[in-house]
Amino acid sequence: MTMPTAATATDATTHAPSGVSVVVPTCNRRDQILRCVKSLLAQTLPPTQVIVVDDGSTDGTVEAVQALASSAGATSLIVIRNERNLGANASRNVGIQSATGSLVAFLDSDCIADPHWIERLRAPFVDASVGAASGLVEDTMRSTIWERAFAGTHRLPRRGPISRFTSCNLMVRRTLLAMHRWEEDFSDATRQGVQPDTTFSGRCDEEGLYLAIREAGWSVVAEPAARVDHEHAYGWSSFCRQAWHGGRAAAELVWKFRLRDRLDLAPFLLAVITLAVTLAVASLIDAAWRWWLPALALVPLAAGCAAVSWNETANKGKTMLGLVSTLPALTVYYALRTSGYGLRRVQLWLGIGAVARIEPGSLGRSLPKPGSGS
Repeated sequence: MTMPTAATATDATTHAPSGVSVVVPTCNRRDQILRCVKSLLAQTLPPTQVIVVDDGSTDGTVEAVQALASSAGATSLIVIRNERNLGANASRNVGIQSATGSLVAFLDSDCIADPHWIERLRAPFVDASVGAASGLVEDTMRSTIWERAFAGTHRLPRRGPISRFTSCNLMVRRTLLAMHRWEEDFSDATRQGVQPDTTFSGRCDEEGLYLAIREAGWSVVAEPAARVDHEHAYGWSSFCRQAWHGGRAAAELVWKFRLRDRLDLAPFLLAVITLAVTLAVASLIDAAWRWWLPALALVPLAAGCAAVSWNETANKGKTMLGLVSTLPALTVYYALRTSGYGLRRVQLWLGIGAVARIEPGSLGRSLPKPGSGS
């Protein structure tokens, strides 16, 4: 149950139907959410609403955000306080319920939006077939090898149709969100004990919404001109948790939506399987060359390394020097991510921690279709 607190009165009749509502979930990031909200109040195209969903903060976040009401201008600044920690996706769903704009944008509380962010992210929606648009996320924290290794993970560098979007820089037609919620049923990898761990997020939480929008016939595009700066620090422990839990969550998504195995992980899984099988075969046969069989695992391993190298440079924006300098951290990342993914896949096959399966084709059935007046 939530308790809404309006910093300024919300009157949907005073805003044009094409207005933009921005939903920002946050937890114990007081200083970061203040920078985030200030960047939203300085937009060249002011949002109709900025809806901050406080997910059980204990650091004075609510009061600090409410204090910005006097500088909100025509934007309705709303704070919704969850009575307990629900997680980022559940908080996004809470925020959607208070949204009045025909477009709903999502931003993470550790992001700072470029002044033209809303204006540029809204531009693709002049095409009536566009259901969602995602912008460019630039990681600004690069003081440690862990931060440099993770940098670029959310980047969508090329304009046009995309096979994924990112929840920390996204805009969606509200009519679609009214019929399909953000996924909330995955294991809460971000929670450690009573208080949530906000130093990382390993939930891979955009997949269901993306698939539903695409299955309903809408196009999903990237607009790299709509930039946000992502201020997320990583240390050794948070980086490793991100890799491990990210792999587990990816396995749950693949299982739930009956998707093919992740392309960044499949070659490494194949290498492990090949090594295990060839070692078993080598122990059973009597031939001089039998112990050369495990070398076959080098083929998928090399393919995986090549794919990762291309992705890190072509998509994530690393230079070759940057790739080489972060190689130790990237090795740790993909080893943990593959391990978490593989173990969770086995658990799901065995029925441990079961996740209900859904046919992807059924996801878009309840959503309006392009050209239906949405």
